[in-house]
Amino acid sequence: MKFYCSKTALTNALNNVSHALPARTTNKILEGILVEIRDGQMTFTATDTNITIYTWMGIDLGENVSFVVPAKKFISIAAKLPEDEVILDYNEEKNKLSIKSGKSLSHLVTFPADEYPKVMVSRSESPVILDKENFRRMIRKTAFAASADEMNGVLTGVFLEIKETKIRMVAIDTFRLAVYDDPVETDHEVSVIIPARLLNEASKIIPDEGDEKLKLDITDNKVVMSFDNNMVVINTINGNYINYERIIRKDGDIRVRVKREDLLNSIDRASLMTTVQTNNLIKWNISDSALEMSSLSDEGNIDESVEIIKEGDDLEIGFNYKYIMDILKVIDDEEVYLHFKDSLSPCIITPLQGEKYLYLVLPVRIS
Repeated sequence: MKFYCSKTALTNALNNVSHALPARTTNKILEGILVEIRDGQMTFTATDTNITIYTWMGIDLGENVSFVVPAKKFISIAAKLPEDEVILDYNEEKNKLSIKSGKSLSHLVTFPADEYPKVMVSRSESPVILDKENFRRMIRKTAFAASADEMNGVLTGVFLEIKETKIRMVAIDTFRLAVYDDPVETDHEVSVIIPARLLNEASKIIPDEGDEKLKLDITDNKVVMSFDNNMVVINTINGNYINYERIIRKDGDIRVRVKREDLLNSIDRASLMTTVQTNNLIKWNISDSALEMSSLSDEGNIDESVEIIKEGDDLEIGFNYKYIMDILKVIDDEEVYLHFKDSLSPCIITPLQGEKYLYLVLPVRIS
C-alpha cells in the first residue's frame, strides 16, 4: 500500500506530535507514533497519557489503514531524507513501513494500532475562540513562573480564567508570581489549571502562519486546543488555585521608573559574581537618580549603576538575580515601573500604563 507526501509536510507533522512523546515510559507502545489514514487524511498521534497531540494532512489514498511506528527512528529518518518527495509503503502482512526518497530507502517495524491507548475527547458546540498569537504570547509571559516541583501540586500549573470578556493567565512558585491579561470576545466563563510544562509544549507547535484563531474547549477534566491542522489535549490539574490576589498589594510608596533593557543588562553582568550559596544574591541600593547594584564572591565583586526616576524613600534590598531576569526577558515594553514597600516586601513590576501584566518577586534577606 503506497502513498505519497512531501518531506516538509511529513517532518512538520512528526515534529509537532513529538512534543507529546514521553521522556521515560515502561509502556513500549507509547514510544511510537500512531499513523491513521481515513478518508484521504493521514493523522499522526503521540501521547504520554497526560498530553496528546494530533496532526493531520491530506493524502491521496482511498483505503483506510492504521499502525504504530517507532517515533525516534521515524523522526530521524524523515529529517534526513534527501528529496522532498517521499513514498511511504505499508505492508500489513509483514508489519513494515518502507520510506523512500531519492536513492534512500529505509524500513521500520510497525505495531498494531489497537495496542495504542485511545484518548476520549468530547467537544462542545461552542468553543472559546482566541487569537492564536496572543494566546501563545500569554503562555510565554506566564508559564515560566510556575513551580517545577511536583510536590507543589496546583502551583505546577497555569491558572487560566476567562471572565467578563477578559482572559487571564496566572503562574506562581514560592518566590515569584506572573499575571497577564488579554481581552477576549466571548460570553463563556472558564476557570481551569493547566500543567505549565505541557502548556509550554503545546505553545511550541502553534505556528505563525495559517489561521489567526485557536479554538479552546474545557471538558471532562481536559483542555482541548484546536488550531490549523492540529489538536492538543491536556489533562487538567484538580484542586483549588491559590488566592493570588491577596498576595498582590501595591501599598508601598516607593516607585521606580527604569529602562527594561538597561536593568536587564546590568543584572546580567552583576550575576557573573553571584553564587548558589548566597541564593544568587545581587544587592540593590536605590537612591534619587540611580539604582546601584553589587555582587560579591570569594573571586571578586561587580558594581553596576542604572539611571532611574524614583518616587519615595531610598531603599536597600536584595534579589536572586534569576527571578528578576526571567521576568524582564518576557516583557516587551521599553520601560517599566518597580514598586517597593520595604526591604522585606516583594517588588512588583507593572507597565507604565494600563494593567496588562503584573509580576511579583520576593526579596532575599541581606545579611
